[in-house]
Amino acid sequence: MAIFRVIYRNALNREGEPFELPADKLNANGARIDCYGYVEREIRDGDNFSRDVYEYDIPDKDADRFIEGLKKTPNVMDYKRQ
Repeated sequence: MAIFRVIYRNALNREGEPFELPADKLNANGARIDCYGYVEREIRDGDNFSRDVYEYDIPDKDADRFIEGLKKTPNVMDYKRQ
């Protein structure tokens, strides 16, 4: 099993709250996602966006396809295979 930690950039509204769930826009590129979950949100002073962190459990055989999908997802800032 491959575990990925993915950081999404998420725009904030005037009240400083995120507009949407960025994980809903993930392009998994056909990879099977066994499970995923929200980890944390970071909002730095002066930024107009948050950094939303999620973790995904992906079968090893689908890891390369998942990475290709992450590269095609516009709001992915960074990812790391654990």
